[in-house]
Amino acid sequence: PYHTVPYHTVPYHTVPYPQDKDIFENFYKQHLAKRLLSGRSVSEDAERSMIAKLKQECGYQFTSKLEGMFTDMSISKETMENFQRPADSTVELEVNVLTAGYWPTASVPQCRLAQELLPVHEAFEAYYLSKHTGRKLTWQTNMGTADLKARFNERNWHELNVSTYQMCVLMLFNRTDTISLDDARELKIPESELKRHLISLCTPKHRILRKSSKGKGIAANETFTFNTEYSSKLKRVKIPLVSQKEGGLGLAGAKSVPETVEEDRRHLVEAAIVRIMKARKTLRHNDLIAEVTRQLTSRFVAEPAFIKKRIESLIEREYLERETDDRRTYKYLA
Repeated sequence: PYHTVPYHTVPYHTVPYPQDKDIFENFYKQHLAKRLLSGRSVSEDAERSMIAKLKQECGYQFTSKLEGMFTDMSISKETMENFQRPADSTVELEVNVLTAGYWPTASVPQCRLAQELLPVHEAFEAYYLSKHTGRKLTWQTNMGTADLKARFNERNWHELNVSTYQMCVLMLFNRTDTISLDDARELKIPESELKRHLISLCTPKHRILRKSSKGKGIAANETFTFNTEYSSKLKRVKIPLVSQKEGGLGLAGAKSVPETVEEDRRHLVEAAIVRIMKARKTLRHNDLIAEVTRQLTSRFVAEPAFIKKRIESLIEREYLERETDDRRTYKYLA
């Protein structure tokens, strides 16, 4: 018989093999965040067991943010148990309050929510800030999901599981049967994401909306009409998002090193250079490269060309200077 082996039972001695542990950490954190926020984790015990093994191999610095993510989820659960929505609101709200420094998320401006959502939205914000003075809530509407009860005609209704952006678009049709692309832009959703979410609502399998133009793309004068003829064998329908490529919004090839990791590496290399030069005062180029590489090898393998760029940047900002009689020797500037 076949046996399924859960991912968390993989022996932890496989962890040290990645040379670039910062890239491994970045991807592990992203996938952990998706599992926690979508409720798809196998079990909290399994996740914590894996983090304990990572901590044993890679140290506290490697796992401190991962542990912070679990703390946020636990506190959020307690917060929602104590929050009472307004009596006149029919909207059920579930909020996860995330500490910005723990989660692999970029801050995206909040889109404009439908009027029906504002009472419960404002009630939660008032409740949370009354319990935690001095804090600031930034709503990440790009990360949310929603369940909508959609009536397509007198006999046909479905519960649609959609993203928050798609929910905001669909709720425009409570007041009209057709909207333009400019109408949708008033929601203040980033342009590329707006088009991607609109296209996802117009696919042949899930044609919730009908668009006026043919083809996969979206025309400048596009209009969208609510499809009253939509039907599905399922009462609850999940509307998947198309990829950037499928939506005709393809970006340049993905970098081998994520931008967030690249930025962290710049800071780590520069900090190491300054730390070394502050202690040594003067150092030749090759010796500095070797020492920086040695100090950072537990996190990632720093390429000499990358270190050289950071040295040049520090020279421009007057942390270092070259010796006048030997251009390959650097001097620390206090």
